[in-house]
Amino acid sequence: MSTTARHPKATSRFERDFCGVWTAIVTPFKEDRSIDWGAWEKLLAMQAEGGVSGVVVSGTTGESPTLSVQEKISLVRKARAVLPKSIRVMAGSGGNNTDQSVELSRLCVDAGADSLLVVTPPYNKPSPEGLKLHFSTVAGSVNAPLCLYHVPGRTGQLLTADVLATLCGIKGIAAVKEATGDVAFLSRARNKTRQHGTAFLSGDDITFLPALSVGATGVISVLSNIFPGELVSLFKAWESGDIARALELHDIMQPLMDALFCESNPGPAKYVLARAGVISNTLRAPLAPVTASSAAMLDACVASTRSAFK
Repeated sequence: MSTTARHPKATSRFERDFCGVWTAIVTPFKEDRSIDWGAWEKLLAMQAEGGVSGVVVSGTTGESPTLSVQEKISLVRKARAVLPKSIRVMAGSGGNNTDQSVELSRLCVDAGADSLLVVTPPYNKPSPEGLKLHFSTVAGSVNAPLCLYHVPGRTGQLLTADVLATLCGIKGIAAVKEATGDVAFLSRARNKTRQHGTAFLSGDDITFLPALSVGATGVISVLSNIFPGELVSLFKAWESGDIARALELHDIMQPLMDALFCESNPGPAKYVLARAGVISNTLRAPLAPVTASSAAMLDACVASTRSAFK
């Protein structure tokens, strides 16, 4: 089994620790919408076999808004028990209530999480001073590194590179999941945080390869729910200097990278996994299964991708 990847240009401990392919793993449900623990172990085994560096449990792709606190803790505990230590477990513990985020973060770490994914608070959109208060409070409450999640498309708040750099100076913040989809912004933000040694992970599959070229150390991926080993191969090709092969793999997977967002994530990913017999195509409301037209498009896209890998 592959061990955690190491980026050849990583210069800080954070960049070495937050490196390679991390799967934003879906939460499988039975038809009655309870968690399917057998399917959960199957998904985790797929990730281990694919050689990913880590999994992100109870993030947006895991339908975190619909999970109870106890369900989140149980998912983390099971993931840490099933996966080898070489594969790290990052738990989503963010929100827009700082006290609740502190409580959930502590519970996740107690359950075995190696690190925490903490989003900039959505909806109430705190000021830069409020953001500093939020992240310093959460980071100071646990003995585990935080990955700051910057996703303005979901939170309604686009940070400046300067504000992001200030937040990365908070003790305990080790990484950033950068999901603006703007590689130029990632480049500027990373450059401003170099003194802190902050690791930057692409938050979008489509920007994974270009983000590596400006200093990102990996990706938090939706696609790797389906093709973990192939995405790891892309990273290894980049790591070894075989840029042509990395680009070839990117080009093969690019249509599916886009297709997985034809409707609200993780609906498309769950449909593809269900078609493969891994999980049930069940989501919790307000999310709904993909439409028939999206399903047909996904079927064709997956078939084309699989054919290209033969």
